[in-house]
Amino acid sequence: MIRVRASQIFTHSLEDAVAAKKTLDSGAPFVDVVEKYSTCPSKKNAGDLGWMPDDSLQSLLGSEVKEEDRGKIIGPIHSQYGYHILSISDIEVEEVTGSITGETKMNELNAQFPEVHSLLFSKFHIGLPVDGYSPEETVTSVCKSHSKSDAEVLNFLNSEMADKQGPVIAPAELRDKLKSGSANLVLLDIREKWERDIACIDEAILITSENNESVLSSLQDNQEIVLIDWKQDRGPSFQKWLMQRGLSNIKCLQGGIDAWAESIDTQMARYDIDEDDEYRYEDILEEDTES
Repeated sequence: MIRVRASQIFTHSLEDAVAAKKTLDSGAPFVDVVEKYSTCPSKKNAGDLGWMPDDSLQSLLGSEVKEEDRGKIIGPIHSQYGYHILSISDIEVEEVTGSITGETKMNELNAQFPEVHSLLFSKFHIGLPVDGYSPEETVTSVCKSHSKSDAEVLNFLNSEMADKQGPVIAPAELRDKLKSGSANLVLLDIREKWERDIACIDEAILITSENNESVLSSLQDNQEIVLIDWKQDRGPSFQKWLMQRGLSNIKCLQGGIDAWAESIDTQMARYDIDEDDEYRYEDILEEDTES
């Protein structure tokens, strides 16, 4: 998610490393100090190590590299190879697109991605409030209150979600496929019937605990199957279940029916689910898990 460009002064001599750092502290240009003290082959390029993923430097530094480290000089650092003084010349945050945005409500994110709190704590030391997040709190507001970079947190969460979830299809891409009349496209609506009564894509087949066997027996592996749920919250587990049934080309509608209503069919009714009402999906998988 983050690429770092760094230059280094490297030497096997502790005395030279200390002298190099003192020279830098006195205001000498980094390139001049590289020329005088470094024994690394990168000396030919003024110490430039090029672009590298942040975890490569993390293994050397023992800590993560953050956006605010741009322009810093770090070291001397002792490794098994010798002594390093690093200049972080640039940091580039690689954008990871996904369904999580700065405006995503934390309560909704928790429902869609239950691991979010432990991930935020382990990566950014952002702990879950004692009383939980209030309804209006978003990813952006939480980042701001903890002085964290929105871009870095969003990239991390979208990357983690992508790793834990299967393939997705964007609403616009699905719209185009429906318009083109793709013969191998099958939409499965995995919500409850009352949800479909409020909002649905006409082409989608509602699959329930009563009809799942007949629906699944009609599917073929060469078909592209798209799962429709509320906010892409149940799709990943359903993807895995379908794969266990021998199907492979399975995607979730990114953001679920709610994203479709927001960006494609703006006349479609939208609805919300109150977790306090102990809402539960129909257990479509019940018969399979009990067998």
